[in-house]
Amino acid sequence: MNDQQCSRLSWTDPVGQAQQVFRLALTALSRPARTYRFVPCPADAAAEELPAGLSPELAALALSLCDNETAVWLAPGLDTENVRAWFRFHCGAVLVSEPSQAAFAFVPGTEALPDLRCFHQGEAEYPDRSTTICLGGVEEGENAGITASGPGIVGSCDFSCRMPAGFLPQWQSNHEQFPLGVDMLLCGPGRLIGLPRTTCLTLAADEVPPCM
Repeated sequence: MNDQQCSRLSWTDPVGQAQQVFRLALTALSRPARTYRFVPCPADAAAEELPAGLSPELAALALSLCDNETAVWLAPGLDTENVRAWFRFHCGAVLVSEPSQAAFAFVPGTEALPDLRCFHQGEAEYPDRSTTICLGGVEEGENAGITASGPGIVGSCDFSCRMPAGFLPQWQSNHEQFPLGVDMLLCGPGRLIGLPRTTCLTLAADEVPPCM
């Protein structure tokens, strides 16, 4: 399959394929800043049409990560009646109106990503209750001089995802408040990248102390 984003999702084995995506998401978060092949929509005449704005990658993550006890926030561009109905029918998810209430947030593209401080940061006793942000439409390009380091990364590696202006200082603040903070799953056509709060992003020219 080429890198053209399709608007259909075809799973012949929903349980097995959801488990595969779940394991891939865990792998991406445990070995961050790497690009993993993620093609949840093979060509199939019986494939399900997805509502406008919902990419196959975001749909696959939703089916794998969300259930009827999951609080989900939909960013502008996804917060439509058709997408809400899809989440209710396929995931049984509890849709919330504020990002600070969400266990998972679904954002269709980098231009729709709110300030990271808007999301649930977790609690001192339960840092795992913070929001995991599933961000779609992420593109990779030439490295802008940003390096990633931290648990799951040997030494450091390039971080070449194209993120919105102002993202880097937001992420640095997010990382510094560990064990609180949000985690992110970045996806685009054919790819998935994990970015947990333990990952430190820095400009290569910056002189900073070693990240945790």
